[in-house]
Amino acid sequence: MPRGNYTIQRSCEECGKIFTPPTLVSKYCCPACSKRAYKKRQIAKEKEAIRQALIRRIPSCKGYLTVKEAMLIYGISKDVLYRMIRQGLIPSYNFGQRLTRLSRQYMDEHFKTKAGSRKRKKEALSFEPKDCYTIGEIAKKFHINDSSVFKHIRRHSIPTRQIGNYVYVPKSEIDKLYKSL
Repeated sequence: MPRGNYTIQRSCEECGKIFTPPTLVSKYCCPACSKRAYKKRQIAKEKEAIRQALIRRIPSCKGYLTVKEAMLIYGISKDVLYRMIRQGLIPSYNFGQRLTRLSRQYMDEHFKTKAGSRKRKKEALSFEPKDCYTIGEIAKKFHINDSSVFKHIRRHSIPTRQIGNYVYVPKSEIDKLYKSL
C-alpha cells in the first residue's frame, strides 16, 4: 500500500514547541513535557478534591454566605464578587468589619454552581420495548441509513440496550435528536 509523502506538525500542549508526533494522538513533544502535564493534572485533581471537601462543610440550609463560600460554590473570583457588590449588582449585607454576607437564595437564582459541585440527577430511561425504537424502526421512520443511526447514537452518547438480536434506543432520546427532521 503506498504511503503519502507528508508529515503532520503539531504544537506541544505543554511547552508550545512544534514537533512531528510519533502517533496521531500525541500531545507532547517529549517525555518531560508529558510528565509536567501529568503533574499539573494531578495537582488540579487534588485542588478540586479539597474544594469539594470545603463545599460539603457548608450547610445547605445556610441563608447567607460569606464571600469565600460564594467563591467556592459558584466558582467566581473574590475580585469579581467584590466588584459586583460595589456596583450594586449583588445585594450584600455588611454586619461589621470583614462580615460581608450574600443571600444564598439570590446567588442560587442568578448564578450557576461551578461544575462538579452539584451533580444533576439524570432521569431514569425506560428500556421496555414499548418505550423504545429498534435501529430498523429509526431508519424507516426518519429515512436514514442504519449505519448513520449508529453513528448518531455514538456521537450523542445515547444509551442503548441489546435484547436478543435487537438494539433498543429510548424513544424520548431519539425524538429529541431527530425532532428537526
